[in-house]
Amino acid sequence: QGLLARAAWKASYRMIGLSWVLLALLCPLLAVYGRQFCRWFLRWRRKVRKLDSINTEYETLRSVRQDAVYHHGWANSRGDYKEAEAHELHVMELDRRLAKLRKTYETLEATGELDECSSVHIEAKSKQEEKAKDK
Repeated sequence: QGLLARAAWKASYRMIGLSWVLLALLCPLLAVYGRQFCRWFLRWRRKVRKLDSINTEYETLRSVRQDAVYHHGWANSRGDYKEAEAHELHVMELDRRLAKLRKTYETLEATGELDECSSVHIEAKSKQEEKAKDK
């Protein structure tokens, strides 16, 4: 039994040594690729959160638009055309905002990145289009 115990102890000692060698080889790789994975994961998580917030805002505006369309029809049926016109303008404004949110969502989903400059650019572009339509 003494020889078997000694052989088992030597084998486990070799395994511990081999484990340290593997750990020493894997640590630099884990440090490099682990850091890249963490950066990728944080970018992905940020993108998902942004997409979720855009989707929530979009669904809220869509619900508000449905209410405005209902009130527009109701005002027309009562003969209150001034209020109906106000509701119609509100629906048109909501349509513009919904289109902007859809474009932002699709851009973010396709490219994976949407910085604040591009959202400002989209907003500025839609304001320019609105001014062109008014003329």
